[in-house]
Amino acid sequence: MSVNLPSDKQRAASRANGAKSKGPVSVEGRARSSQNSLRHGLSSKIVVLPHENRDAFEAVRDSYMDDFQPANQSQHDLVETMAAARWRLNRLVETEAKIIEKEMLLHDDDMEKEFADMIQVEKLAWTIDHLANQTKTLQLLIRYEGSLNRSYERAYKQLQQMQKDYPPQQNEPEPAPLAVLPPVSALEKCPSNPEEPPTEPPIALSDPPPTPETTPEELREP
Repeated sequence: MSVNLPSDKQRAASRANGAKSKGPVSVEGRARSSQNSLRHGLSSKIVVLPHENRDAFEAVRDSYMDDFQPANQSQHDLVETMAAARWRLNRLVETEAKIIEKEMLLHDDDMEKEFADMIQVEKLAWTIDHLANQTKTLQLLIRYEGSLNRSYERAYKQLQQMQKDYPPQQNEPEPAPLAVLPPVSALEKCPSNPEEPPTEPPIALSDPPPTPETTPEELREP
C-alpha cells in the first residue's frame, strides 16, 4: 500500500499553523488541557450500555474529576473507578425496581387466588418474599450492590491516601514587606536639605518681647 507523503508546501503550512497556536490562555482552559494529557482508562463505550445515555455518564465522570482534582494518572484512574461504580449502582437501583415490577405483573393472578383484594403494598411484599425464597435474584442483586460499594470505598480510600502522600507544590515566594515610614514628628525634625542649618522655632505671640542687651556705658547717667 502506497503512502502519500506531505509536500513541502503542506509541511510549511502545518508549521505556520502550529506557530500560531499558543495553547489555552484562561485558567479553566489550562486545567482542561492538563486533564487531556491523562489517559481515560474507562471509556463510556465500556461502562455505558447501548440503551443508556453516554453523555450523562461523561457528565458524572467530569463532575467527579472537578470534585477530586486528580494530579496524575494513578489518581485519575481511581476517580474513574469511583464514577463507574456510582453509575453501575444507579443502574442496579433501576434494575431492582424493574425486576420487582415484572414479578408483580407475572404473579398477579397467583396473588389474587391466594389473597383476595390485595393492595399494592401487600402485592409488593408478596413479590419480594417470592423473589427471596423461590429465586436467587435478590441475593444476586445484594451481592452485586455490595461489590460495587466496596469498589467505590476502596478507590476513595486509596485516593485519599495518595493525595495525602503526594508532595505539595512549592508555593510562590511572598513579596517583600513594604518599608515602614517614620512618624510625622520625626519627619519634621529631619530637614529636607542636610547642609542647611535647622531654622529656629517661631516666637509665640503670648511670649513677652525679648529685652535688649545693655552695656555699662549705656547705664551711666549723662
